Amino acid sequence: MFTMTDWPLITLVTPSMNQRNYLESTLESVFSQAYPRLEYIVVDGGSTDGSVDIIRNHAHRLKWWVSEPDAGQTDALIKGFARASGHLLNWLNSDDLLRPGALFGVARAYMESGADLIAGGDRQFTGDPEQPVSHFQPAGYRFPDCLRFWAGGFRYHQPCTFFSRDAYSRVGGLDRCLHYTMDYDLYCRILRDARTGVHYLDQELSAFRLHDGAKTSRAKAGFIEELREVSQRYWPADWGDAERRAMDRYSAECSLFQGAEAVRKNQWRGGVQAIGRALGYAPFHAATYAARRIFGKAGLQQ
Repeated sequence: MFTMTDWPLITLVTPSMNQRNYLESTLESVFSQAYPRLEYIVVDGGSTDGSVDIIRNHAHRLKWWVSEPDAGQTDALIKGFARASGHLLNWLNSDDLLRPGALFGVARAYMESGADLIAGGDRQFTGDPEQPVSHFQPAGYRFPDCLRFWAGGFRYHQPCTFFSRDAYSRVGGLDRCLHYTMDYDLYCRILRDARTGVHYLDQELSAFRLHDGAKTSRAKAGFIEELREVSQRYWPADWGDAERRAMDRYSAECSLFQGAEAVRKNQWRGGVQAIGRALGYAPFHAATYAARRIFGKAGLQQ
């Protein structure tokens, strides 16, 4: 039986901006963990929808909270982690949830392995988290494999990836300049460090809410652009044309799908822009891939 002081201190940060509809559920998913050594920090960007009232009602259970204008999600996270003293860190967006027993599972894994990265499972849902639309299991937390985002070998998800404060500090924390892929950039830098240990946890840790207002739904083009930028920051010296061609083909295919989705929603301007990006990444591949998709044939091989 573990005593209270045996458990590692865990710091969670929730960045939020006008998420009143989901915020209460997010907070309760953390408090209901009943984890004995938890620092919970909420950094609100100056919400005007009543979110602050919800946060204030739970202030006695928070280590710290603030509601003030910031420069976006990454800025809010940096602000929160600056006040963190936990052995393990993570953030939970204000529309996502922790699964029951998640923090105890992460803590046990850390005590047994001492790993700098602990990655568990995740579920995606729309309305009821008990009726998920899909499940996720992590894989491929290795360097430089993590740089090949186009290959699908590095299967990561932020809400279910916890990291040690030592690793976070060693690599210099989050990059304030990134708006969409700050998590990917952080993991690549941590994995690049030969001292990093990884532990895969066979347990669902989080539930990721799918909705039209989510950043992942609203800014898909931005994700692709930043993925490309971040990956290339850390390419080994012997990577070159083959990797770039594969990255361009993948980026083109993603942009074509985004364009098709926009057209289906009668968002013609966005559709045309996405198709233009696809042609910019890999003109011949994009055109050929689109033709094969239209005529019902298999897509080109990577």
